[in-house]
Amino acid sequence: MMEPERNGRVVPLALKPAPRQPMGDSHLYGDVFVKEMFVPDAGTVVPQHAHTYDHISYLAAGDIVVERNGVEIGVFCAPFALLIPARTKHSFRTLADNVLILCLHNAAHGEAADIAEEHHLSLEG
Repeated sequence: MMEPERNGRVVPLALKPAPRQPMGDSHLYGDVFVKEMFVPDAGTVVPQHAHTYDHISYLAAGDIVVERNGVEIGVFCAPFALLIPARTKHSFRTLADNVLILCLHNAAHGEAADIAEEHHLSLEG
């Protein structure tokens, strides 16, 4: 994630571990796999990752900034359904406390939430 330019240069954001980590459960019913992600604190980043298949990330509560393939695509407020194409790198940054994101996958593909690519953040402290 980058912050706005300073003196003509883009400067990476300094990220620190969230005091309270995101949490949630996973559910399977029929061919629908749902991964809940409850994020208690504003400013928390869900690291960039990509899945093998198309899926929907449904913002059920709160506000987030979304990046796709390293480009910020906007600020979204609940309720909102984000359509994520297969192998598209995506990440979220919460703008409010108590954000709830539901990732919906078609389990008929085999491994429901198969991650094709995952990126880890470098954190301070």
